Amino acid sequence: MNKSYLKQMLTYFSKVYHLGEKINTLNKKRVKSPFEISTITFVV
Repeated sequence: MNKSYLKQMLTYFSKVYHLGEKINTLNKKRVKSPFEISTITFVV
């Protein structure tokens, strides 16, 4: 799978399923996390 196809697929999923909005609504369970949950989810 080349990078172009992967980028197109992720863009499609993001538009169809509104992944950005869903990621931003996740809550942190840990008290002191040095990273935002949206940053961690985006990297994964």
